[in-house]
Amino acid sequence: MKQLLYLFAFVSLIACKDGKKADAGQNNNEPAVEVTELQNDKAPDMHNSANSLDWVGEYSGILSCWNGCEGYKHIIELKKDSTYTLTLQALGIDDKPRTLNGKFNWSDNGSIITLDAEGDHLKFKVMENMLKKLDKFGNEEQGAPQAKYLLHKVQ
Repeated sequence: MKQLLYLFAFVSLIACKDGKKADAGQNNNEPAVEVTELQNDKAPDMHNSANSLDWVGEYSGILSCWNGCEGYKHIIELKKDSTYTLTLQALGIDDKPRTLNGKFNWSDNGSIITLDAEGDHLKFKVMENMLKKLDKFGNEEQGAPQAKYLLHKVQ
């Protein structure tokens, strides 16, 4: 397979003059083909959290709280259709939790989800059986040990 790829590249280079487009369509109206240089013989790794992990399910955890509360309880259910249900409660402050529903989007690299406006555009890094809350820019939160920003998969 590798030899066939090299042969194709060699023939393409011979067909081109000075690295310009080969005019494949001189006689049969085919479009011109641009020659590209082979970078390596390995295909890029296309695995990411979105397509490699079993991310559908419910995640729960108590995250750090800066409002003088005992912790901020998060329960988030991610669904296959890119919707979520998020339940939040500031422990010691809120009498009952509030529930938000909406949609989320994957980052271009497929490792981070961002909730819609209903979920205040919260960002989470999707990992094996857990979510890690990120700041609004998609960076790791600061101010507490990183373990304090994890939600563990419960279902």
